[in-house]
Order: sequence, then C-alpha cells, then structure tokens
Amino acid sequence: MAKRSLKYNTAILSVTGFIVKVIGFFYRIFIANSIGSEGLGLYQLVTPIYSLLVLVLAAGIQIAVSRFTAEETSKKAEKGMRIANLSAAMALTAGIIVCAILLMNIDTLVFSFTGDERTRRSLIYILVLVPPIAAASAYKGYFYGRQEMIPNSVAQILEQVSKLVFVVLLYDSFKGKGVESMCLLAVMAMLFGEVVNVSTVFIVFLSRKIRIKSKYHTARTSGIKTVKKIFKVAAPISLNRLILSVIGTAESLVIPRRLVLYGYNMQESLKTFGRLSGMAAPLVFFPSMLPGALATALVPAIASAFASKKYYVANRQISQSIKVTLTMGLIFTSFFACCSREIAELIYPGQEVGKILYILSFTGVFIYLQQTMLGILNGLSREKTILINTLTGSIVRFVLIWFLMPLYGIEGYVFSSIAGSIIVVILNFREIIKITGISLDIREWLLKPVVSALLGSFIAILLKNLSVFLPAASKLRLVFNSGISFLTIVLVFFLTGVIKRDDIARWTGKRIIK
Repeated sequence: MAKRSLKYNTAILSVTGFIVKVIGFFYRIFIANSIGSEGLGLYQLVTPIYSLLVLVLAAGIQIAVSRFTAEETSKKAEKGMRIANLSAAMALTAGIIVCAILLMNIDTLVFSFTGDERTRRSLIYILVLVPPIAAASAYKGYFYGRQEMIPNSVAQILEQVSKLVFVVLLYDSFKGKGVESMCLLAVMAMLFGEVVNVSTVFIVFLSRKIRIKSKYHTARTSGIKTVKKIFKVAAPISLNRLILSVIGTAESLVIPRRLVLYGYNMQESLKTFGRLSGMAAPLVFFPSMLPGALATALVPAIASAFASKKYYVANRQISQSIKVTLTMGLIFTSFFACCSREIAELIYPGQEVGKILYILSFTGVFIYLQQTMLGILNGLSREKTILINTLTGSIVRFVLIWFLMPLYGIEGYVFSSIAGSIIVVILNFREIIKITGISLDIREWLLKPVVSALLGSFIAILLKNLSVFLPAASKLRLVFNSGISFLTIVLVFFLTGVIKRDDIARWTGKRIIK
C-alpha cells in the first residue's frame, strides 16, 4: 500500500465532502421548495429511524475494520479483506434480524415512534434496504483503514448525483399526490443513492480481492477470534450510536410537541421543525466536511502511528487537527451569525429561515469540535470513554430541551444543544490530554480566535452598509453582503495572527504531517 499522509487523506475527503455538500444542497433546495416545510417535517420524522438503524448496525463495524486494517497494514500483514468480509456478514445478519422484527411490527413502529400514518410506506422501503446498506460499511472501513480514500469518495459523489437525478426524473410522477407521496419520493431517492454508494464500494472491493487473491489466501486467521476482536471494538461504538440515535430520535419526536406547549399549533410546530432540522441545520452542518474528513482520516492515522510507536507523530496530528477545527469553526460560526438573513433568503426564499439560522449558528463550532475529537478518541481506542462522554452530554441536552423549549421555543433548543456540546467537548479534551499529554494553549487556541471572531463580525456588519447602492430586495445585494462578510472575517483572522502564513504552508504544503 502506498501510505498517504494525513494531509492528503483529509484533503481528498474534504474535497469530496464539499462536492457532496454542494450537490446535497441542490437536492435539499429542490425538495424543500417543492414539498414545503410541512412535507419536510414529515420527512424528518422518518429519517431519524433510518439513521438510528444504519448507525447502530454500521458505525462500530466501519471504525473497527478501519482501525484493524490500519494496524495490520503497519505490520505488513494482508488480513484486512478477511476482517471486512466477516464484519459485513455480522452487520448483514444483525440487520436482517432487526429489520424483520420491525417489519412484523410496523403498526407499532408507525404509531409509537412517528405518530403519523403517512410515514408507513416510507418506513417499509427503509426497513427492506437497511441490511445491505449496513453490511457495506465494512468495505468502506477497509478502504479507510488502508488509507485509500478514492473508492469511498467516488461512491459518495455518485450517491449524491444519482439521488438528485432520481428525484428530478420522478418528481412529476409524484407531484400533486399529497405530502405523503412527496415524503416517499424523498425517501426513495435517499435509498437509491445509498444503493449506488454501497454497490460502487463493493465492486471496487471485489476487483481488489481478485488482484491480490494470492495474498488474501495466505492471510487467513481464526474466524471466531477475528469476530470476537471486531465485536469488542464495534459493540461499544454501536451502543454509543444506539444511545445517541435513540435520544436524537426522541428529540425529533419531542421537539414539535414541546413547540406546541410553547404556543404553536401542531401544523405550525411541524413547519418550524422542518425549518430547523431540514433547512437551517444543513446550512450549519455544511462546513462540517473538514472536521468530518479529519475524524475519518484520524482513526487509521493515529492507530497506525501508535502501532508503529510513533507517538510524537500522533500528538502532532491531534494538536494540529484541534487547532484547525477551532479556527474553521469560529470563522463559519461568525459568518452564519452575520449573514443568516442573506444566506437563508438566497437558498430558501420566502421560507422564513433566517432567524432560526441565526440562533442555530452558535452551535456550529461545538459540533465541529465534537466531530474531530470523536475521530481522535476512536484512533486512541477509547470507545468506552466516547460512550460515557457523549451519553452525559446527550442526557443533559435532552433534559434541557424538555424543560426549556416550552418556555423559550427555538432559543431553548439552541441553548440546550450548546450546553450539551460544551460538556462533551470538555470531557473529550480532558481524556485526550490524559492520554497524550498535549497542552491547551488558551491564548492561541481560544482567546485570539474568539476575539478575532467578534471583531470580524463587527466589521462585517458595518461593511454590509456598503451595499446600499444595490436594490434592496435583489439577490445581488444578498450575494454581495454574504461575500464581503466572509472575506472580512477571514482577513481579520489573518491580521490578528490566528491564521499565519506558516499555517497555510503546513496545511497545504509539504511540511504537513507525514
């Protein structure tokens, strides 16, 4: 295997993430503007169940395969394919059993979890396709463990393209048939994209297996021993995702009802929920492609460094990744806060998303930090710590949502999210310091970036007045305000020394971690 640097892998995943997010935005915009906030709210009742099943069945498997493949590669052993096949069989078997049970109890699932009969058909489609989708996560983990990002990256792009093409081609067939049919169209498009994704990865895996068949047969190990090894790592991760997904699903079901207690009727609360989770949240999550790429690349990179006893390399990877995430997170948090109205009107005209985006923007930096730290702790084999920390933060978040949303509405939701995220970030960072001994440079990592974010936001707001010569309601004015604000914030980060020329060279040049 041609070993890739953390920089290279992160760059590939970041570019892929950008392309995926852009295509995904077109898809989201098309869906949101076609079926409206109520239809999107109905869709958001279904997708948490899909996410729950796939994450529980697949997340632990993918990370376990990624780590073990990286460790075996560092020892010059070719056992990754056998590990991937055994892991896929485990995920497929578990998926078939779980989804069969749920299909036999579809009425209970509909009325107890979504509370809306219109989600029945969508749930049936989901339950049929979850097992093979979950099983394919093992093959994705294999390529991540080999630090080969191209197969998964191509698969992700094909997924988004096929999903968009699917929904555009079939839109007229579903148009005018009601919110239920439009929700089903969105679900079918999502599943079709997933099938294209996993099929691509599996085809590449099979072709690779044929090419190295001789090595594959000489690397056979005890199946039972390997299964136990995989289960030991995958179980805590899957349990973690199960708990988080259950809490997340509960939140999705509780939020509209807590908004009713705040003073909305059920239709208004569903529309607000659609704007929150289906429109504003994807905008805030858009920059997460970088920390998401880092988290994915860090698992095999740190595992390989520790297996080779190159602890100094792992520590540099960790400290630089946290600093990059903090800087990027504060830049985008400032940008979304300054230009929430402009961004919302550009992407979702007339949908009244601006206020929600402004409030939600303050959660961004904490979400990005959680992603990066998750990758670090997984690379350090701290699955149980992740479970405890994320469970603690999620419980705090859910309890606060329960009590604060009836009093403060969406503001209560955002405060709850920030409080839960801060707890998780603090607990995770404390564990990272304990294991690696790295130190937190408060001045460089916190004080200077926060001051730069505040200063950049203030100047950006003042500079937006320069657009008075443009028509008030024109898209050109919205684009101008957004562009000048983003450039101003980034420039302030340069002028205050938060981003240095050496940092750019390190992040993009040959001096990056090898």
